[in-house]
Amino acid sequence: FFMSTNMRVRDREPEVKGRRDFDGTEQLAIFGDVRGRRGAELKIMSAVETKMPGKFTRDVRKFKSDADGFASDTYPMDESELAYALGKDGATRRKLATASGCIMEYVGQVAFICGTYEERERARTYLKWLLKQRHGSVFVDDVKSRDDVTIVPVPRDCIGYVTGNRGSSLRNVEEQSGTFCFVEGGRGETEQMLIFCHSARSRDGAERLINDLVNEKLRDERDYDRRDSRRDDDDDCDRRDRRRDDVYDYDRRRDDDYDRRDRRRDDDYDRR
Repeated sequence: FFMSTNMRVRDREPEVKGRRDFDGTEQLAIFGDVRGRRGAELKIMSAVETKMPGKFTRDVRKFKSDADGFASDTYPMDESELAYALGKDGATRRKLATASGCIMEYVGQVAFICGTYEERERARTYLKWLLKQRHGSVFVDDVKSRDDVTIVPVPRDCIGYVTGNRGSSLRNVEEQSGTFCFVEGGRGETEQMLIFCHSARSRDGAERLINDLVNEKLRDERDYDRRDSRRDDDDDCDRRDRRRDDVYDYDRRRDDDYDRRDRRRDDDYDRR
């Protein structure tokens, strides 16, 4: 893209016919394919909106396009939702965009979601699930019929290790694989880790990373159990040693008693 200031100087000349009146703005030309142009346009709109709140979003309402091809949807949010959906340095927004295969930019407090109908549908759904997580667990009713999810059973006692402190380990998995993951409440001894992404290859990568974390946790537990078992064996040995020492002490005391009695008998005999 570029901005031509020379052209704008001519626009300011009222005697030039065919030019619109200068309104205090400059024109920015963006070149490229439609997806790239729209992405750049939204980034610029977001920057301008920061300086001039309401410039592009004052009258924007929630909108869902029915077009099958490339189109734009809008999803307004309140301040708390925006902060949660943005994440640190925009990491959460990028995660949703990458996993859905969709362009997603926040202009003010409005999420602009751009792509094909399928991409936009995924992005809207992922965003809704994300916002629901603020208030509790999320259950996906159609999980078995979806083609953008991989289900990974995780032992219940490994969930904390897989997610990490405040979700740090799971966020690392998402960043490395370009996926959107969360835990859905399971049944019995396991929980369901749901991995969402339009790319099966990315989901496979996330599944490997999660299984690595599970195996690491189980390996640590086995090592801990072995150390406990060795400590128990050492304790048993100590107890056996103490019992032997006690027996030895008893025998020694008994022998000492015998010796003292013998010496008394000998003394009595000598006196007689």
